[in-house]
Amino acid sequence: MNYSNHNLRTDLQEWKNRLYRAPYAQFGNQLKYLLNNLDNNLQIKGLVQESLNKHPYSDEDFDKQTERERRGVDMEFESEIHQTAYCYQFIKYIIAKSGNHNLHNLTIFSRRDFNDTKTKIVEDYISPIIYYLHDKLDKSNSTIYLLEKYKRRTEWFTKKELFEKYKTADKNYEQILEDDLRLFLFDQGIDYPFSTPTSASGRADIIGEIETDDPLVVEIKIFDRNKSYGKERIKDGFNQIVKYANDYNKDVGYLVIFNMDKAELNFNFTDNSNVFPPSIQFSNKIFYFVVINSANNQTASKSGTIQEVEITEKELTKK
Repeated sequence: MNYSNHNLRTDLQEWKNRLYRAPYAQFGNQLKYLLNNLDNNLQIKGLVQESLNKHPYSDEDFDKQTERERRGVDMEFESEIHQTAYCYQFIKYIIAKSGNHNLHNLTIFSRRDFNDTKTKIVEDYISPIIYYLHDKLDKSNSTIYLLEKYKRRTEWFTKKELFEKYKTADKNYEQILEDDLRLFLFDQGIDYPFSTPTSASGRADIIGEIETDDPLVVEIKIFDRNKSYGKERIKDGFNQIVKYANDYNKDVGYLVIFNMDKAELNFNFTDNSNVFPPSIQFSNKIFYFVVINSANNQTASKSGTIQEVEITEKELTKK
């Protein structure tokens, strides 16, 4: 399965490799190119901004640290996110002060020759940022993998049983589906995948690893036009997951949609071809849409004409 973050991880590595390959005259341009790429990708920008919110630095802080570095006193970091915030802001500070073209000639970076200087800049200031972003994207891919595994488990093996429970219930339809997904996530190693005390925007359906600094936030919705759970239900779910992501200071959110309808859902989003799951970038965050086709419909040979319900990015994000 081609997950949506795979190409982004490849891009990060390529941008770093270009710095290593850059000749003397082009190194500053390649560094600026890398930083511009980080700033222009909304998902990466959101991840970097998360680090900046936790560890902001002022020009005065860097003025003092520059003097310490000239004396050979290295900066100490509390965590990977702290190091990322420092490195990103320090490079921006240096470029603002001295420009990017002659950055590798500055005394604080100076080494025996250009190649040694280049290695110091890349390994001390750029690599920590790239490693942090890789780790964050890997964690997102791990969650996507689990949700894809649940999707296949349900569609291949447990759909009939789950649909019968849903069909015979007279209330709390989403609770049946939430419990099934929670049990699966717990079996897969997600600690305490339960709803939490009400946040500022309400109560998310599933919050996993709530005891950690990086909780998993999942909202569940049903698509079933027979019960008047149509496109508006999905729009409401997106609105909720955006608010919950803000409440829990998350840069990623997941909307799981149990499709109990005979129609196929088609998320017509920009740049989502051939990747799983469809996603949109909104408010410097990324939101994934995972559809579980759970209706116990007729076999393909008897199903007749396939219906499709299209949901566009504009429908979800318009004011």
